[in-house]
Amino acid sequence: MAVYPNLFKPIKIGTMEVKNRLFLAPMGTAFGEHLVHKPTDRMAAYYAARAAGGTGLIIVEQSVVQQRGLWSLNGCGLWSDDFIPAWKKLVDRVHDAGGKIIVQVGHLGRSTIEAFNGGFKPVAPSAVPDHYLDNEVEELTLEDIEQLKRDYVDAVIRCKKAGFDGIEIHCTHGYLLASFLSGRTNKRTDKYGGTLEGRLRLPLEIIQLVRRELGRDYPVIARLAAHEENGGRTLEETRVVAKALVEAGLDGLDISSGSYSELDWEIPPSYFGYAMNMENIEKIKRSVDVPILASGRITEPRLAEQLIAEGRCDMVGINRAGIADPEWGKKAGAGDTESIRRCIGCVRCIDAVFSGSLRCTVNPFVGKEDELKVTPAEEKKNILVVGGGPVGLESAILCARRGHKVTLVEKNRKLGGQVNSATVPPHKYEIGSLITTQAYEAEKLGVEIITEVCVDADFVKNGDFDEIIVATGAKHIIPAIPGVDKPMVMTAVDLLEGKRHAGKNVVIIGGNMIGCETAEFLVEYGKKITILEMLDEIGQNMAIVPKPYVLSRLRKLGVEMLTQAKVTAIEDDRVVYEKGGKEYTVEGVDTVVLAAGMESVNELADELKALGKPIHVMGDASNVSIIMEGLADVYDKLINV
Repeated sequence: MAVYPNLFKPIKIGTMEVKNRLFLAPMGTAFGEHLVHKPTDRMAAYYAARAAGGTGLIIVEQSVVQQRGLWSLNGCGLWSDDFIPAWKKLVDRVHDAGGKIIVQVGHLGRSTIEAFNGGFKPVAPSAVPDHYLDNEVEELTLEDIEQLKRDYVDAVIRCKKAGFDGIEIHCTHGYLLASFLSGRTNKRTDKYGGTLEGRLRLPLEIIQLVRRELGRDYPVIARLAAHEENGGRTLEETRVVAKALVEAGLDGLDISSGSYSELDWEIPPSYFGYAMNMENIEKIKRSVDVPILASGRITEPRLAEQLIAEGRCDMVGINRAGIADPEWGKKAGAGDTESIRRCIGCVRCIDAVFSGSLRCTVNPFVGKEDELKVTPAEEKKNILVVGGGPVGLESAILCARRGHKVTLVEKNRKLGGQVNSATVPPHKYEIGSLITTQAYEAEKLGVEIITEVCVDADFVKNGDFDEIIVATGAKHIIPAIPGVDKPMVMTAVDLLEGKRHAGKNVVIIGGNMIGCETAEFLVEYGKKITILEMLDEIGQNMAIVPKPYVLSRLRKLGVEMLTQAKVTAIEDDRVVYEKGGKEYTVEGVDTVVLAAGMESVNELADELKALGKPIHVMGDASNVSIIMEGLADVYDKLINV
């Protein structure tokens, strides 16, 4: 009997049969050809890897019917027949990998900029700026709308010619059709606005035109937000919209949430719980009679199975879960859930897309599926890894996969390094799953793990090691402030790991991610918190999506956050700082927490150089950065060791 029997039952969406209930929800990769807007081999390899890994249905990221609807210089298009051969190549790779594939057909509308879309001014039902971009927007004319309808039909014809098993019409996240549906953005007084019927008109017309062209045998679904959090469409209105769209000819609905106005609902970080959209989704399911595809932080196989078994949805989207581990489906199907690398909800993937192309904190292979291959080493070696944080563990895993004998030594009782402190602030516990999974992988590969031992030159001499990997991490910078050695001063890491305890009136020196998350932790205990940041921005190294919401939460909880505030002295019960050329104090202070940055710990590497053995300094020990960069560093430097 299968471990998750309901999750791996086939399902039909229209005429398309999918082998299981898993789908890769659409999310931009920016793997398209730069400025050319065709899918690339890199993009095909990315999607094929998820299909080969057991995901039954791949939904390719939004690809647009007009150039002015582009979301990125690397986004993909459907506005010309020239795109068909490249799309067919991608489709064939996914089919060869055993998956079904559809493409999300859409238009960014107001949620783009001229630098991305060929110099066109963004368009929308009304001249209402995008809430995230605050850009200039043009209202579509009736002639524009007629052209748009023709372009949608032409685009879906190209999708069918390219071999896609179906299409998904993008009606969510505040993009063009979603902005027609929402009274927040549709201010028209002609037949395409003014009432619910008016707001529905264009999406309904497009679905009907597509159906007329493609017939009933070609699967057509739509993606729709359950609600818009900040004054847009409500759930009850969405239930009416969903029923109308289905009656127009849809074979299924893919339900998400949010828009650029509520970016964390669109791309939910770790502070949203599992399946955060399900209560809304199952209410929508009761209003229609087609399969419902659900997404929104569904990362655990047990959870996914239960959602299907209880009939709350018909398929589960493992978008970022599938990014983190392309073999999520295969591993879940085999009951090997311990080896699944979970999405940790850090949403650094979105930062990467906005700044270049998709990457993942826990999966360095994203976007390199064809080029980054772990092959057996020609010469088997005895390798020592010093440090049991994420970089040390990943180094051990890679070397063991290549066939080396690997010993990993960690000076502390627990593996994980500074991940152990990173899991403590509110909503951050999932990051610890990375260490759990890495340790499982390492042990499965035969890595010898030794804890509570401090490596020195004598340890290395006695071990007969061929090469040494130093992954000793980083430590807090201790700023040269008078009074920094007072007993009430402690580091954020020591505080979060429970080695020190804070009093009632706390000053945090440093307003970066560690400082803000430490404040989040402390304020829950009723502490009075003041953050002093010498630069002009709080949270400068936080991820794009959670940053505004974390800072808003801190403000609501009464945390005082001061920028351009340079601490000049720590005295017995006060902290002195300069701001704007004037001196100020925070009085009655009983605790000072240092969160002013980190510096590498690599003294061991210098000590071991005299032994004449090859030494590789990795991760924070080489260059302090986020986990994403540290794990990437492992494969950049050690892939051929």
